[in-house]
Amino acid sequence: MDDKFRLRADIDYVRIDVYLADKLSLPRSQVKRLIDEGHIRVEERVPKSSFKVRKDIEIEGEVPRVEPTLLKPEDIPIRVLYEDAFLLVIDKPKDMVVHPSSGHRKGTLVNAVLSHLMEVSCGDERPGIVHRLDKGTTGVIIVAKDRKTQEALSRQFHERSVEKVYRAVVEGVVRSDEGVVEGMIGRHPKDRKRMDLVAKGGRYSFSRFKVLQRMRGFTYVEVYPKTGRTHQIRVHMSHAGHPIVGDELYGKRTRTLADRPLLHAYRIVFDHPETGIRLRVEAAVADDMETFVREHAL
Repeated sequence: MDDKFRLRADIDYVRIDVYLADKLSLPRSQVKRLIDEGHIRVEERVPKSSFKVRKDIEIEGEVPRVEPTLLKPEDIPIRVLYEDAFLLVIDKPKDMVVHPSSGHRKGTLVNAVLSHLMEVSCGDERPGIVHRLDKGTTGVIIVAKDRKTQEALSRQFHERSVEKVYRAVVEGVVRSDEGVVEGMIGRHPKDRKRMDLVAKGGRYSFSRFKVLQRMRGFTYVEVYPKTGRTHQIRVHMSHAGHPIVGDELYGKRTRTLADRPLLHAYRIVFDHPETGIRLRVEAAVADDMETFVREHAL
């Protein structure tokens, strides 16, 4: 059975594939494929992937469920931070892709979670990834055990009632104890792999950060993103003049410093979708980040 959806756009001048990737928590490549196959409709017409969303237009469609044979459980160790009958919260390791895709059918977080759910006899429901972390980012990520829980948690993210705290090591010494970066994030005009703060189009983004520790040539910071745009923290810290250490897309001295962006999802606070209790879950900072901070301390 397909998962149907209907939503009313709340923003102007954003590509529909970018908009739906964010709203549906799906990879953009998958959304583009859904559009190409006629699964997405705007005012009863199938749009192109480049169609620009207008505020208040109605978008509807369906996401065909992936055949179980295409999503195979794999016995990959995962560190569970919290679990009950409705959801689990995992400490994602570095270099693990979250969603299976054409280039990553194996070794993903979903493959690992499928195996875990089989062990705890969670039924036939597929795990629903509620939000995303980049491949190199470590730390807290929520997985819903059923569609109802996924939709309830997704609403909290959309309504910005979820509190997210990240920690990162950035290049250079940040002089101000605190700072704010905000603006419209969109695709970089010349490099389609990158995001950027743009003058036209894009989607509003806001992050606050504070200094935890100044080091020799680097700074350890805590970041509080209010919105959840693609590459948001990486873009914002680069825009502030302090790209994240190890970030090949937005950094400067990447290869000599770290083998991945030193960014960690440290804490998440949200309302349990069934009980309403406010949950706070933390993941200890990854070992490579702690080592870097220790080795470059003043």
